[in-house]
Amino acid sequence: MNYRILLVDDDRENLDATKDLLASVGYDVTLASGGPEAIKIVRHSKKDFSLILMDYHMPKMLGSEVIQEIKKIKPTQQVLAFTLDDTKEAMRANFLAGATDFLDKNSDNDILLAEIANRCAKYDQLYRTIDSEDLPVDEKMQFIQETGMIGSSDILHQLCKDIRKIAPASATTMILGESGTGKELVAKALHKFSGRPKDRFVAINIAAESPQLLDSSLFGHRKGAFTGATENQVGKFELADKGTLFLDEIGDMPYELQVKLLRVLQEREITPIGANKTRSVDVRIIAATHKDLKKMVEAGTFREDLYYRLFNLTLETTPLRDRPEDIEPLVAQFTNEVCERNHFNRSFNRSCLELFRTYHWPGNVRELRSTVERHLLCAESSVVRKEDLDSIFFKPQHAKPITLDEIDAHLEALKKSHISEILRAAPSRAEAARKLNIAQNGLQYFIKKWNL
Repeated sequence: MNYRILLVDDDRENLDATKDLLASVGYDVTLASGGPEAIKIVRHSKKDFSLILMDYHMPKMLGSEVIQEIKKIKPTQQVLAFTLDDTKEAMRANFLAGATDFLDKNSDNDILLAEIANRCAKYDQLYRTIDSEDLPVDEKMQFIQETGMIGSSDILHQLCKDIRKIAPASATTMILGESGTGKELVAKALHKFSGRPKDRFVAINIAAESPQLLDSSLFGHRKGAFTGATENQVGKFELADKGTLFLDEIGDMPYELQVKLLRVLQEREITPIGANKTRSVDVRIIAATHKDLKKMVEAGTFREDLYYRLFNLTLETTPLRDRPEDIEPLVAQFTNEVCERNHFNRSFNRSCLELFRTYHWPGNVRELRSTVERHLLCAESSVVRKEDLDSIFFKPQHAKPITLDEIDAHLEALKKSHISEILRAAPSRAEAARKLNIAQNGLQYFIKKWNL
């Protein structure tokens, strides 16, 4: 985890020496040579500082005066009085201004680093929020973003690679997966990387359409075709000509309309209601469903010939509960969207991640988005904390492991989660290995094993 430290001192030599020391163990250090500059930096900084080290005797403003002004801007900001002046008057002034503690400039490097590490750990526990700028954007995450997804898991990365591989084909593609797992995003990504990205992407949710009007919505109608048809209407297939048509929840299509869809797939022709002639269409069809179409075929509610036509190429989305690594970047993205839309600045404390990662998410990404928006809109302060979350997050989500295989899997997940959190909190891998009481090469083994 990258901690940001602000050093405030009019002694340039001390500034540079302290910066070199902190930077050598991985801290992101910003320098200010006096009070006014420090206040300006804090006021205009988009990201919080984990800690500020504040000298006391400086020209223009004493350290205690600077602390007072900074606390008006950031009430929860941690500030250590970093000075040689340990007189009662100076210490009293610093503490009254809001300093967290006192740290002697002459302290040994080990003592200095240990104190800063403790304060950063406290920042993590009490103040750090889920922030998109804290996410390390590696090649994998960048690849996922460029594909049009949000996340960092290996599962999502593989899905994005599969999308890129089959997108150039014009073959009909079926997307399987639970509701709320982003099947329409997959369809849009297929269109984006196809040979038709400049043409239309048209989507229709079959389940949301009235069965009586679905025929007209898909294939269009001619004026006078039925009561109320006062003018010609272009259907989704014509709208998507030369582009892509996404048929969401294809399992809800009425049986009698499945014949017309089959004809489109076979002949690439449509017949609007009331028309005497067919019309050719060049459409890449992508369908999606959360239902088991094979069972529907066996039950006689879905045509077998249509089933095989649809299952030309297949992609499958994964439930959110099986890719907890994606939760943090998703929460960060949804938080940014909600704040921008509502013109406020609110966030989630990182302590919420623990509960978000262990929750079952029956509604998947759609439920997560709704949860983020609801909590931010109803927040009584600028930061939503663990104790502010709905009671559902505090209920046990999974049954206790019983078999030896279940116990092994449970322990593996616990180890992965714990090591991941330690790595985030520690300023360096050496420090993380020390906290875990393992050798650095042992830590490196787990990092490679779980791609941390």
